[in-house]
Amino acid sequence: MLLTRYQRALEDWDESQDNPTEANALFDAAHALAKQLRQTKEGRAGIQALMDHPRSGVQLIAASDTLAWAPDRAVPILKSLESGSGLHAVSAKYTLRSYRSGKLNLDW
Repeated sequence: MLLTRYQRALEDWDESQDNPTEANALFDAAHALAKQLRQTKEGRAGIQALMDHPRSGVQLIAASDTLAWAPDRAVPILKSLESGSGLHAVSAKYTLRSYRSGKLNLDW
């Protein structure tokens, strides 16, 4: 199932932050899965549901992906993450900045 693979890729990505090569490969894999999932209502709902995942890294990417169709749900998650500390807070900050300026590209 695509959603299960997407979730696992995000969890693995979150765990591999100390290994940039591995993290980048997992991020790319998760992004490719998200592009497939977002084509259906069920896929979008599945991505959106992961914003409630206990891991902040999963929340971060799921919220970033959700910005395309439900910014009212995604922005508060990203704002919450932004108020934290560490790499995920910085990523949330710059994701929001790009989104607000109209420069966020989720179609790469």
